[in-house]
Amino acid sequence: MLILGPKPTLITTCYISSGGGEESRWIPAAGGLANASVGLIALLCLRVLKLAAPIWRYFLVLAAAFNLFLAAGYPAYSGVALFGDWAAVISGLQPSWLWRGVLILSAFATYYFSLVLIGRSIRPFLGSDDSQSLQRLRFMTRIPFLTALVVAFLGAIPNPQGWRMVFSAALPSAFASFGLTRLRHYALSSSKNDEPLKSIRRSSIWIAFAMIVLALFIAVLGRGLRLP
Repeated sequence: MLILGPKPTLITTCYISSGGGEESRWIPAAGGLANASVGLIALLCLRVLKLAAPIWRYFLVLAAAFNLFLAAGYPAYSGVALFGDWAAVISGLQPSWLWRGVLILSAFATYYFSLVLIGRSIRPFLGSDDSQSLQRLRFMTRIPFLTALVVAFLGAIPNPQGWRMVFSAALPSAFASFGLTRLRHYALSSSKNDEPLKSIRRSSIWIAFAMIVLALFIAVLGRGLRLP
């Protein structure tokens, strides 16, 4: 989320306070467009790197999911609550109800399209449609979703704007990845001819790396990184 003001630029885990200057609609839109670009690049890498190790393919699936779901879901939140980056993008445009409706409808359409893309990408991890495979898929998708909520909450607590930004910016952004918990419906409707991938084993190296990144994420960006 972008907040424009006269103070030096402040980058936190849940918003960026701009140093001011000329206000352009492309500035608050940049975050969502960047998320969409990263998500599509991750999906492209999945298609190109078909022989990559399962753990790396899983990483790319999650990278695509979080970025695409946030890019698609946040405009709906802005359209309903009239708050956030995309509310700033349509600010001043008339009639207001029409532009809010465009935000909401386009968000639902792109979110559904993102669900289909991610469902197809995660299908190889499913292998078959038996109950054990479905349980494994739920395990692979619900843990990242719940982890995203926890990380967003912890990372936003120290922000200078206080608890308001935790509940109005950080948690809504993380909740946009709710589509992860619904992927079984879209994975089942995808092609069943994909060759199942080998199971992903728990990696202490990945866990340690994630904990280090989480600590730096909260320590550096929690209270904000000030730039001239």
